[in-house]
Amino acid sequence: MHLAKRRISAAILVICLLTVGLVLTAEKTQAEYRVNPYWYRIIGGRPNWDVIVLDRVREKDSPYYCSRLSIPVIHGIKDQELYDQLNTMFYEGIVHFDHEIETNTYKYLEELDGPPEQLPKYTTEVNYKVNYNSGGILSLTVSFSHYLDRHNKSGFMETVNVDLTTGRIIEFTDLFATEEERGVLLKAINSQIKQNPSAYFVSEIEAGDLSSIQSFYITENHIIVYFDLNAIGPYTTGIPEFWLELSAAVNELRQHYEGR
Repeated sequence: MHLAKRRISAAILVICLLTVGLVLTAEKTQAEYRVNPYWYRIIGGRPNWDVIVLDRVREKDSPYYCSRLSIPVIHGIKDQELYDQLNTMFYEGIVHFDHEIETNTYKYLEELDGPPEQLPKYTTEVNYKVNYNSGGILSLTVSFSHYLDRHNKSGFMETVNVDLTTGRIIEFTDLFATEEERGVLLKAINSQIKQNPSAYFVSEIEAGDLSSIQSFYITENHIIVYFDLNAIGPYTTGIPEFWLELSAAVNELRQHYEGR
């Protein structure tokens, strides 16, 4: 009888030990790094063969103002609502920008009240670039510029990053959802600042400064973030951009989690 009780107690002890072992294994598994799904699609996404971007050009020229607008027209999107939204957004946004600049230019010239032959001529240009069109993602940057001459040029960028599988605009928090992912980005930015410190107002940025990032765009295996003009560096250096190589970031994060 005592022997039977001992055997039952031993069996219970073994079960308890196995249960604890399974719990510890589960906790260890949960601690392993799970790659951000978007990162996978950026590192090795297959081309979106059906989606193409064509150029629609609008030009105007007058004695005091001229513009050349290169407007992206996206074809091959199966979601009709998304197709209409994107193409309407690009067309109306770019045309509105040109109209506002032209209107303000003529108001300014009227205030000058000089001889017509001495009035300056202003130029507006809008161009775009398809940065990434793979993995069900489309990343496209539109550059706006306005100038009297090439040496006095002002401009800015607008980037649209679309998840074509859901129709959602990809946000910064989608790509950097965890503190560790934001930490890897922060490390990459500060490393690039140190490579050219004279180009910036700061020697490094802190985690809270990531909220000042104006936007980002995507290329194969990379996410490029950028700040506003004059935000962390002088206006003359242009828009400050910093890139993160995702395959290297994934390896770094895996090593971080394995070392815990």
